Amino acid sequence: MAYMCADSGNLMAIAQQVIQQQQQQQQQQQRHHLPPPPPPPHQQKHHQMPPMPPAQAAPHGQIPAPLQYGGASVAWTGGDHFFSDSFGASPADAVFSDLAAATDFDSDGWMDSLIGEASVFQDSDLDRIIFTTPPPPVPSPPPTHVAAVRPGAAPALLPQTAAAIPVSCSSPSSADASCSAPILKSLLACSRAAATDPALAAAELASVRAAATDAGDPAERVAFYFADALARRLACGTGVPSSAASDERVASDELTLCYKTLNDACPYSKFAHLTANQAILEATGAATKIHIVDFGIVQGIQWAALLQALATRPEGKPTRIRISGVPSPFLGPQPAASLSATSARLRDFAQLLGVDFEFVPLLRPVHELDHSDFLVEPDEAVAVNFMLQLYHLLGDSDELVRRVLRLAKSLSPAVVTLGEYEVSLNRAGFVDRFANALSYYRLVFESLDVAMSRDSPERVRVERRMFGERIRRAVGPGEGADRTERMAGSSEWQTLMEWCGFEPVRLSNYAMSQADLLLWNYDSKYKYSLVELPPAFLTLAWEKRPLLTVSAWR
Repeated sequence: MAYMCADSGNLMAIAQQVIQQQQQQQQQQQRHHLPPPPPPPHQQKHHQMPPMPPAQAAPHGQIPAPLQYGGASVAWTGGDHFFSDSFGASPADAVFSDLAAATDFDSDGWMDSLIGEASVFQDSDLDRIIFTTPPPPVPSPPPTHVAAVRPGAAPALLPQTAAAIPVSCSSPSSADASCSAPILKSLLACSRAAATDPALAAAELASVRAAATDAGDPAERVAFYFADALARRLACGTGVPSSAASDERVASDELTLCYKTLNDACPYSKFAHLTANQAILEATGAATKIHIVDFGIVQGIQWAALLQALATRPEGKPTRIRISGVPSPFLGPQPAASLSATSARLRDFAQLLGVDFEFVPLLRPVHELDHSDFLVEPDEAVAVNFMLQLYHLLGDSDELVRRVLRLAKSLSPAVVTLGEYEVSLNRAGFVDRFANALSYYRLVFESLDVAMSRDSPERVRVERRMFGERIRRAVGPGEGADRTERMAGSSEWQTLMEWCGFEPVRLSNYAMSQADLLLWNYDSKYKYSLVELPPAFLTLAWEKRPLLTVSAWR
């Protein structure tokens, strides 16, 4: 992935310029004894929400105040995803607005300025497409209700868009029902025939490909990419060279812009990082030394919001925050330069906050790391983060995943945060795997259909460059090592986590309320919802179908 900010000095200069402008405005108001300006109209309707209680230290059995982001959220990237909040304030701004002025700057404008100026982006049409599209409309808040209070948790004082209700994840046998469109039924029939009669499958697939299009409705679009992936698999099976079987290489800068487009349109990655950061903030409490171990770090800007929250704790800033970064496989075989840039960005941002910060890159392959590499000190509160990365280690054997989890356990962490896609694509046979993936991505494409118009070139670009590639890897040219896109559902992750000695930690009402606030920025029909899966998974769902799950463990 191309870096959004190749020059961290430029990044800090922009941030400081915005901060200086805000400080000058505040000084001018004080000189003239003027009250602060009223909020914009789109914020005023949210000012009737109950205020969030101030942050407190976290004695045993109590929950500290929620993760705060100031007057504007911080734009983050990490792991597989880049995401930043939509332009303008969100409903959360009315609640999380008590940070120090020195850190209360509009990070979306900050990041977008960097993107617009970055020399790595040569495609002016991409800039025009990405940055002139308005954000999703902010729906009116639903009626306020108070969630049930869990034992040992503070009550949630924020209104919620939808109660988090327990449901079961879709099983392979339910995939046919969820893919009821005729074109998807035909595609499922082709996948069944592929194993027993490839010639028949190829003949039937031709009619599906004639009806599928990347510019149609969600069913037609998802069929377009799955039919392409299945055609590639059939071509590899016959040994006949095919133009469809050639791999496309996506320019990293284009992929970065695709990530931004997706995460302006959909809340998936924002939900994951917001929820995980809240769990870390609560688990570390009033610790003076905090050590975050990030397995799968890329740019690391996801930690900006957490650094900001830790820097403004009522009990004072931590005396030191350290991040040990294990590079994501996405960075390739030589990640040193990438992590050096990540280190510089985080260090500059921490300096702006007045936080003593250290970043330690761990460049050896993950399977070669041991406890001694992390240099954990006795008085550090350790948090381990696996955010949309651990699935990369899945294979026909779970040994590598278990080794890494045992390594995490050896660090005696206060919390381990886990974010994963809620779909079973690992142990399932080809037919079930194809059906599971088709059901899953149909819903993802539906969510994009609500956020972006049918004729949107940026939607086509996101679906082709991001999801089309993932679908191709999930269907795979073959089995075993040929299959590189393996994901697992929450029940599988629960088994792995518990086998390695972890127990689940229920996410707090604060975490759920913040996730609800996030969803207010998306989808006026409220098709997004929060779903709780046993024993303690919180999932972002589309039409009650879980898509992305976050959990905390100890």
